[in-house]
Amino acid sequence: MALTELSIQPELYPIDAFRSDLMSVCGEFNVEPLEPRFDAMEAHLSVETTGGLDLARVGLNADYVCRDKSGIRRDPGEHFFLVLQQKGRAHLSQAGMSTWANPGDMFVVDAAKPSMFRYEGQYSMQLSVHLPREEMLHRFGKRIYGGLEIAGDDPLAVAMRSVLAKLPTVGDPSVQMRTVEAFYSVFGALLTERALGIGHTPSADRQLVALALSMIAEHYQDPEFKTQRLADSLGVSLRRLQRAFKLIEETPHERLQAYRVRSARKQIEERHQGDSKSTISSIAFESGFADLSTFYRLYRKVYGVAPGNVPFADQ
Repeated sequence: MALTELSIQPELYPIDAFRSDLMSVCGEFNVEPLEPRFDAMEAHLSVETTGGLDLARVGLNADYVCRDKSGIRRDPGEHFFLVLQQKGRAHLSQAGMSTWANPGDMFVVDAAKPSMFRYEGQYSMQLSVHLPREEMLHRFGKRIYGGLEIAGDDPLAVAMRSVLAKLPTVGDPSVQMRTVEAFYSVFGALLTERALGIGHTPSADRQLVALALSMIAEHYQDPEFKTQRLADSLGVSLRRLQRAFKLIEETPHERLQAYRVRSARKQIEERHQGDSKSTISSIAFESGFADLSTFYRLYRKVYGVAPGNVPFADQ
């Protein structure tokens, strides 16, 4: 499994089977598909053990994947995960820290604490390096923790990717072990730099966008939560925030409305399946829309039909 080979194509993967397979590879995670009415999604899952390390490649186009407290109680975390973004992008968060990861970026996740991976329907592929928890704490102590962001252009991150890319190509077990030790050495150097407050730090724009995305995810259902209020909460001007969002090629308003329309879509699907008796208008307001005309216009733009174009539509 060469880490630089990004030509792997996703397959149509039954969602229940993917959840089960992901649990066997990474532990208990909740996988939320973009379209609840579908029983399959585009995904890929493979794992290879080399030099004593499990390297799992996870690709999917879900809305989000999360590990919550109930899942942790059922499946205590025995690993740290070093997540390397390979295709697409994802919003990763844990322990109050969050980042918008692009190819080459990394993020450390502690399996013993809740975490969230948001994909929002964009196909994303990540390499997850499973780091045994007890060994990591023995090696690095408090220097390793969940929520650690590692920008892809950090020189030590470049070195880590180089070592990881070499690892699956090594056949000799003794050389594999030496290569793993080389990886730990570079990783330890990065952790030491961070503990000392030196080394590469993410740009101000990246930090601002990550904080903004976290706030949007938390407050989008409030119709009074608008982009100006978002900017005020972050202590920047709206123009400054809009400039930062060019990193992800959209505006803060577009992202806020995308959360709202997806929330409405999910609730409409639940009603279609008989799991909810909410009216479409109440769904719109509960999703954060301040008026129905905006909701209907945006819903039609995103999904190509009006929300009323379904058997259970409000009359």
